[in-house]
Amino acid sequence: MSKRVSSKARTTTSRSRSAAGSRPKKRAAEPPRDAVRSDVADATDDTTRGKILATALQVFAERGFDGARTRDIAEQAGANLGLITYYFGNKDGLWREAVASAFAELQRELADTMAAHPADDVRGQLEQLTHRFIRFVARKPEFMRLMNDEGKHESARMRWLVDRYVRPMHEALRALIERGQALGILPPIPPVSLHYMFLG
Repeated sequence: MSKRVSSKARTTTSRSRSAAGSRPKKRAAEPPRDAVRSDVADATDDTTRGKILATALQVFAERGFDGARTRDIAEQAGANLGLITYYFGNKDGLWREAVASAFAELQRELADTMAAHPADDVRGQLEQLTHRFIRFVARKPEFMRLMNDEGKHESARMRWLVDRYVRPMHEALRALIERGQALGILPPIPPVSLHYMFLG
């Protein structure tokens, strides 16, 4: 009797092993759905974010900060309204990021211009900086509209603009302006006045 049980047990064990060997191997656990959505969001972030920022700059320039609505910005950008909260937090955060994006583009272009001319070519640097800035404004007129509109009011946004971008740009250009004045290329007026003339 015990031999039969033992034989049967061995047969059952053998069949179990054979079945286990014939089963397809278990796939590695797939990432959670939230992780997949996060990867997709990261992959499209630049495109979606860029459209929202470009649209926001236009709407803020046309309607002012108070008149702009995030719902309209999202609709014109072809994006979900919730993405504005996701990327920027609120309207103020969106405004700051839109302005920061525009200034970053301008700063890259001006830096490229400076790097393309020898340090002692003051006239060439001044001429090309002026030309590059004019082309930038012509391509992105909403930038100057927004700057001019914000300059009419004393506000936390204007102070942020001055501290974060206007003053550092002035300091960066001041030495070049003073060198241009010393060479007689620029008129002998305060550099800050020339800077604001340059910015329109």
